[in-house]
Amino acid sequence: MKKITFLILFIFSFTAYSQDVSMQNGTVSQCSGTFYDSGGASGPYSSNETLVFTICPENPGQLVQLNFTAFATQLGADIMTIYNGDSTASPAFGSFDGVNNPGFVSATESNPTGCLTIEFTSDGSGTTTGWAADISCLTPCQVITSQIDSATPAPNGDGYIRVCPNEEITLTGSGNFEFDGTGATYEWDLGDGNTIAGQTATFSYATPGVYIVNLDIRDANTSVDPDGCPNTNLINQVIQVATEPDFTGTQAAESTICFGESTTIEGVVNAVPFINDCTPPVSGTTFLPDGSGAVYETCITVDCFDSAQTLTDPNQLLNICVNMEHSYSGDLDITIISPNGQEADLFTQAGGGTYFGGANDDGSNTPGVGADYCFSMSGSVLLENAPTITAGSNPPGNSWTPGTYLPVESFASLVGSPLNGDWCIRIVDNLAIDNGYVFSWGMNFDPNIQPPELSFTPVITSEAWDADPSITNTAGNVITVQPATEGTHCYTYRVTDDFGCEYTEQVCINVLPEIVTDPPNDLFICDTGVPPYIFDLSSNTSVVLASSPIPGDMVVTYHETAFDADDDTNAIANPGAYSGTDGQVIYIRIEYLTSDCYEILTFTLNVSGQPIINPVLDLVVCDDDSNDGFEDFDLTVQDLGILGAQPSTDFVVTYYTSFADADSGTNALVSPYTNTVNPQPIYVR
Repeated sequence: MKKITFLILFIFSFTAYSQDVSMQNGTVSQCSGTFYDSGGASGPYSSNETLVFTICPENPGQLVQLNFTAFATQLGADIMTIYNGDSTASPAFGSFDGVNNPGFVSATESNPTGCLTIEFTSDGSGTTTGWAADISCLTPCQVITSQIDSATPAPNGDGYIRVCPNEEITLTGSGNFEFDGTGATYEWDLGDGNTIAGQTATFSYATPGVYIVNLDIRDANTSVDPDGCPNTNLINQVIQVATEPDFTGTQAAESTICFGESTTIEGVVNAVPFINDCTPPVSGTTFLPDGSGAVYETCITVDCFDSAQTLTDPNQLLNICVNMEHSYSGDLDITIISPNGQEADLFTQAGGGTYFGGANDDGSNTPGVGADYCFSMSGSVLLENAPTITAGSNPPGNSWTPGTYLPVESFASLVGSPLNGDWCIRIVDNLAIDNGYVFSWGMNFDPNIQPPELSFTPVITSEAWDADPSITNTAGNVITVQPATEGTHCYTYRVTDDFGCEYTEQVCINVLPEIVTDPPNDLFICDTGVPPYIFDLSSNTSVVLASSPIPGDMVVTYHETAFDADDDTNAIANPGAYSGTDGQVIYIRIEYLTSDCYEILTFTLNVSGQPIINPVLDLVVCDDDSNDGFEDFDLTVQDLGILGAQPSTDFVVTYYTSFADADSGTNALVSPYTNTVNPQPIYVR
């Protein structure tokens, strides 16, 4: 009973505290401690041992690992064999003796037990120090699949989410875990360099384009990766952010109009496509110094295809072009290497001293002049069979003619390569003395293999002008406007696309102030019977501008015809002394000093016939009782007698007390008139 009790306590202690263990027959389950030979930490193992020891993990699904920090047995005599399982019937990793250290050994994921079995045999001829190995356990990564559970806005029928710039997007996702998702972390990769932690992300994009969103999940298992095991799939949620339409051509026929005029405004809109440019970047300069067997490599990163997309046809790789110079083509091997390591030779040591490009062959590191050499399955000959030209310096020499050539090895050897990733050019300089430069290199894929969802063109679904009371007519996308007030008047053209995005373009016109005028006076002069008849047209300038709030901003000109006035030509040079004729119409143009706005008014020149003053009898009245010699006289009773047969409608008869007043037409008397002297002469005009 005591022996049984001791054994139970020993096993419990071994499991709970992960003590160090020595080589023996048996099995333990632990994930820490040190595994020694039978001599333990300080002694050698014994002769004539035949031991089988199995170390299993503490928990199901774990894998035992041994890291041998010391190992020494008798060479060829004392041998350790390690098995990938819980018995010697399991596959062996190998046998080790002498100083052939097993190093790091781990049970594989194909091993359902996760155990390692160690078999050790020693002969009787002698022993040595043995071994020490650190024990640990690895929990393999479980299969984790990320998924989107909900999206606002929802994807369309093609699975894309379409939004406007700055429109809010909310995605909620989760993971399917093979075993356990406790403690998992979630991070959304928004495809624009930004990330958001958590299962739900709310975000927007300010810049139009296509963004590929993924949910990255890490579980709590840090034994494989310190950050936790990642999900094994990509959601690749495509989000298309609408491009802003082009309103070029949306404009008024006239941006400034005169008061009371009208103009037309046309609305023009065109959708702007977003084209996914899948042209890989071009590498920079790489110096190819002299070297025997030296290898130079430069890479470019392609990242614009679907994540799982591969090269399925050699013709999908249109070409690989290198701009370079080198003074000895027989030095070089040029190879393209795909992201997964597949290779195709483009050029292999040919041409001897033939140059690439305009090489500088003076032995210095001074660059020559690069030339473009492209390799394509559409080429007709290998570069080594190309014609040559004279190029380069120090001295000039034969140089391969720039152009497109077949690669030495068909691009078929690259079929199956991922399109995304690092594509590299490797150049091997096999011989000494000569050097050169690769100034740049790039590659082009067939644009037809680009994923269609990575390019788009919005469709304009509606377009119209906003209502405005000054719009007098609408014909399709053209409106006629006639504002009723001066100043700035703006009109909005509103457009909606199939993303649901609304855009507006505003067109403003300026209406100049109204030209305020008064009607001009017709001008009259008396017919002296001796032409010319001289009129002062300019007397009407102050008349027509009398009500103008800004008379100083007006230009007044006089014209003989309506055409001249409208065309602002042939203005009367001296309007203050114009020789006119009876009944002639004069056209007066009033124009803003700083604009082309104007009005045209007319007045008539009149040459009146010389009036005849017929003699009339003196006016006599009886004095009143005062007998003072003063009485009221009705002068107008003389009008008909003075005019005689002349029409009264053509004349104005006025009366004066002096010849001077009558001659100047001033101080006309008002009838009835009270005389001031008796008798008193009265002058008629």
